[in-house]
Amino acid sequence: MRRFFYTFLSFLVLCMSFGQTKSIKVTYFYPKDSLQFNRQFEDLEYNYENKTYGKTTMIVHCESAYGIFDFIFKKQILKLSRILDYENTSVSEEFDFKTQKWKRTKDSNPYPTTNTEVVDSTNFSEHNLYALIVAYDHGGVIQKAKFQDFGNEVYWPEFDYPNCSISDENKDGIPEFYLSYLGKSDGLDAKPYKQIVYTFNKNNIQKSKATSYYPSGNEEDTYHIEYDENWKKLPNAIQKKSQKLIKDHKLRYETN
Repeated sequence: MRRFFYTFLSFLVLCMSFGQTKSIKVTYFYPKDSLQFNRQFEDLEYNYENKTYGKTTMIVHCESAYGIFDFIFKKQILKLSRILDYENTSVSEEFDFKTQKWKRTKDSNPYPTTNTEVVDSTNFSEHNLYALIVAYDHGGVIQKAKFQDFGNEVYWPEFDYPNCSISDENKDGIPEFYLSYLGKSDGLDAKPYKQIVYTFNKNNIQKSKATSYYPSGNEEDTYHIEYDENWKKLPNAIQKKSQKLIKDHKLRYETN
């Protein structure tokens, strides 16, 4: 009886240890948490590579038996402009990064001569998006993957932050990285919502992508989803997570 008890106890400890090695810990850090992040992690600053990729808008930190990783989201702003609507006129302005002030554009209407309040305003941002996956290694970090999408005057990509995360859906102890973003445009082209999954293939990271298209005015357009070949080879649990993120965005998009 005692031998059976110790055998069972050893098996239980083994199962618990196996379960612990496969669990991952994920923490989110935003700009307001930058000082906390810098104090907590000495090998990487919150504004990592800001001169190259712009300001950091979010970091998803992951600790796992497979390794420690940061999923770093960046926004490099190239130009900020806005239109101020008054009661009888509108004025276009551009932000001057040197003076940190707004100024009227050359082709704009003049400001109202009387002290008139702004009725409404429309803001525009020309920017590039980046996301980096870095791994902690021997007192430093190594960049494992880089995402980028460049905006312009008529194309405005934006991260869907609630649907950007790290998890281990197939419970193999190896984290997956989920990046979701929408590409808005000034035209009748369908607006693509891209759900990208980064997974480890041996020591390399593999990119898989699902894209849903929102109709933007053409009668023949219909909402549909396309999957690339890498996505089709993902484990079922990871595919389900990716599809859920797309579905969640569709529900929010259609109710807003």
